Amino acid sequence: MTQSATGGTPRIGHPDETSLAITVYGAAACEDTAITRSRLVALGVPFRELDIDRDAEAARGQLAANDGHRATPTLVFGDGQLVVVEPTLERLGDALAATGHVVENPTAVTYHDELASRPIPLRHLSTDRGDLFSIEGLRGHRSVALFFGHAAGCLACFGYARQLAAQRAALEDVEAAPIIVVPGTIGAASAWRHGIADDVAILADAGGDWKRAVAGRIGGAARIGGAADDAILLLLDRFGAPRAGSSAAEAGGLIDPSEATEWMRLLVLECPECGGEIPWPAA
Repeated sequence: MTQSATGGTPRIGHPDETSLAITVYGAAACEDTAITRSRLVALGVPFRELDIDRDAEAARGQLAANDGHRATPTLVFGDGQLVVVEPTLERLGDALAATGHVVENPTAVTYHDELASRPIPLRHLSTDRGDLFSIEGLRGHRSVALFFGHAAGCLACFGYARQLAAQRAALEDVEAAPIIVVPGTIGAASAWRHGIADDVAILADAGGDWKRAVAGRIGGAARIGGAADDAILLLLDRFGAPRAGSSAAEAGGLIDPSEATEWMRLLVLECPECGGEIPWPAA
């Protein structure tokens, strides 16, 4: 299986399966390329990747595939029967299905009983702009799609965060909000602001202390569904209690952000009185 090609010599898995072949025209510094690559790797889908910044022939191929417009990633399926440009994870899944790829998509782990009835530990964290923010301010008003990137410099995590942030309007419709946590300094969090809406909270978790506290509250890696230092998406009800989670070594292995919105659509239908007296635990 091909994960990446760094220059003009692409690698491809299963070259005999030309009808299923995928060419990814990408760029090394592109977060959308990174999350697409991460998803294909997580799904076990073979592909070849060409860097249009390093390979002039690849650059020409990308322009030809996309009607003369530069965009990364541009995915060409088979001999060109389908071309998809800058896909979300949801759209990528649709394209794979349409071209005959049989994959097992990531699923969320659901939490029940006592685990789902107590809020996660809370802390006031600095935002990318330097002020303080806590989920406690949303208590009783908003459920939360809480994304922990696994590394501040991970482009796949950044790409996933952008797609989650793009769900903000749909989440608002179901009384929910996306929150993005970067494992680093305010400067690291600020670097993620590019391409993410101004009204989405981006928090700096220096040293990853809050992420570890949250993972410990849920019961560690086994309860989250992976390792505590993975990329993690937690779906919290309006009282901050975890109801479902998704974890993977890279963000491409998480449930797609549109599925997170569907989870929140279910939570908004629940009785608003069931968690009003739950105390907030100390972090």
